[in-house]
Amino acid sequence: MVKTTVINAELCRAMVEARHGDAIVLCDGNMPIPPKCSIIDLSLTRGVPTMMQVMKAVLNDMVAERYDLFSLMPEYNPGMAKAIQSLLNPLPGGTVDQRELTEIMLRAKAVVRTGDMGSCCSMVLYSASGMEKYVERFTLSFSEKQEE
Repeated sequence: MVKTTVINAELCRAMVEARHGDAIVLCDGNMPIPPKCSIIDLSLTRGVPTMMQVMKAVLNDMVAERYDLFSLMPEYNPGMAKAIQSLLNPLPGGTVDQRELTEIMLRAKAVVRTGDMGSCCSMVLYSASGMEKYVERFTLSFSEKQEE
């Protein structure tokens, strides 16, 4: 369920087409993406855009009901894991291992490749229902002035 619009046409389309429970995967530039995935490559240079910038932009437009972090993130990138968990505190969160993440990528509305080169910077956002009570409950927004 989309709240407004992003300027990347492919990403906007994926968010519009995402129905209740559909996944959008955000991954770092190092993550191996299986063939036949619906890939939206936003990477420009090393570190641009960051996974955090992409996550905030997506969540400004899409209502997510929950998220999963790549299970290795808390171990290999604890700062990123804590930052995401803090920002997404109202949403239920979990983890997925490499096998599960690969399976989710294959059926996701989109696998969004960022320019982030941090270790294990990958996560899954799950679209919420468009019913007003869920939109009100799960809406998050981030200003551009918030630190990355």
